[in-house]
Amino acid sequence: MTDKLPRPINIPSMTWFHGTDSHAIQVTVGFIDNKPREIFMRTSVNHDYATCDRASLESLARSISTGLRYGVPIEAYIEQFQGITCMATFDPTLQRVIKSPADYLAQILKIVSNPEFNPPQLSGDTSTNDTNNNE
Repeated sequence: MTDKLPRPINIPSMTWFHGTDSHAIQVTVGFIDNKPREIFMRTSVNHDYATCDRASLESLARSISTGLRYGVPIEAYIEQFQGITCMATFDPTLQRVIKSPADYLAQILKIVSNPEFNPPQLSGDTSTNDTNNNE
């Protein structure tokens, strides 16, 4: 098994937001060594099971973050999540139909894994502190 990458105290990140009248999804990608290594997902929905939806997305994001930090290729996640469908909507920012939160994440992972993508840079303290581990 590959060793887990240590997590710096501060990492640069980018956030994407997709919203409709009934729900919103926010995906934040954190970069370590210019590669996507942390994923955070949030949703705001208006129904009785919203807490379960939020917990499901958080657990999905944590498991992906863990895999990325242990060296799972990002393409494996893109392949598995792309096309999962529950409620398709058009995203004007990405200029694509988003079929589900997992599909939205796959679209974002495609963007950040593109060799021409320039991740944000962080100035300041980049020392590691693995006790601040958000897996």
